[in-house]
Amino acid sequence: TQAVRAAARKGPTDAELLDRFRRGRDSEAFAALVRRHGRAVLAACGRVLANPADVDDAFQATFVVLARRVDAVDAATVGSWLYAVAHRLAVRARSDARRRAARE
Repeated sequence: TQAVRAAARKGPTDAELLDRFRRGRDSEAFAALVRRHGRAVLAACGRVLANPADVDDAFQATFVVLARRVDAVDAATVGSWLYAVAHRLAVRARSDARRRAARE
């Protein structure tokens, strides 16, 4: 059917990619998740942080958390999980930067 063909063009689902990464630390599967959700993660970081270097750091840290905590992630909500992690990391980075600036 048309829906099956459309799904095939999009590639594997988030669940399939997470499973591949969980089982064999498949770097291609992880890279596909980064490509698929990276824009939303970057946007979440950019809404909180003004410094582009801080945005990049929070973006990278979000995917480090994914790699370390992949077993705790529900495939049905990976996008919102990543967004929430990115937001929390960005808020923490902003708070840390303000604290450093106040000390200096």
